[in-house]
Amino acid sequence: MKKWTLILLLCISAIYAKAPRDTVYVEQIIRDTVYIPVKSKTDTIYIKSENLPQKCCTPTEQNPLGQDTTKFLRYDTSYTHHLIYLHFDIVSILWMIDTNFTSIGGNIEISANRKNSFMINLRYSQMKPQVGNKVFVDGIYEGDITQYDIGMGYRHYFRPSKYSVFLDVGSNWLIRKYNYTNTWDDRPNQYNDRPHTRHDTGYLFAPYIHMGHIFRSNRPIFGIEYGLAYNVKDSDLLKGEFSYITGGIQFDFRLNFGMGIL
Repeated sequence: MKKWTLILLLCISAIYAKAPRDTVYVEQIIRDTVYIPVKSKTDTIYIKSENLPQKCCTPTEQNPLGQDTTKFLRYDTSYTHHLIYLHFDIVSILWMIDTNFTSIGGNIEISANRKNSFMINLRYSQMKPQVGNKVFVDGIYEGDITQYDIGMGYRHYFRPSKYSVFLDVGSNWLIRKYNYTNTWDDRPNQYNDRPHTRHDTGYLFAPYIHMGHIFRSNRPIFGIEYGLAYNVKDSDLLKGEFSYITGGIQFDFRLNFGMGIL
């Protein structure tokens, strides 16, 4: 019995030994962890340079002297830029204190960008005879001279920042209405070498150049402007004047307050 059992086992082993076998391939996947750094949002902090010494930093190859390179607060560009600004000359209010002279003016600024603008100039002025005037003196003349200014110009800001120096160049077209009477014209026995009675309209051309300083916020703006203009053509009546109704060279000084509207 043991003999036959052994023979049966040998036969079974021989059968399984000849059976076909398949090779199974298992793909091994190796995964690495990849870290992607995200740059944090950082606000720029401005520090007034007067609170720092001139040499405040460790010298480097790019900055061998260790000089302070901190930006000035006044060069901050974080203000809202508008397409159109309206400017009003505050000095006009001071002119109105003198009842013999009135001048009200302002500008419309069409801004191409933070450094370049197209200017439209508007002004109304009126002069009456006054005591102390060398020619247009009260007691001899009656009436007034009225003037309307319409002009165009180009403005360049030297910095695209809240505070900037600017340069203005342009010209104004002046419509000057003469409506005054020389009362001595009616006195044949009175020596009269002054300009005579005039009731008409003159048209003048006045090129100008101005410098200034401006402070621009998100909407309000304030500027100081000064410069010269030249009134081409006029009569002897206005010699010695320096205001907007002049003959020849004119001095301009303005305190402009304005708002950005678009």
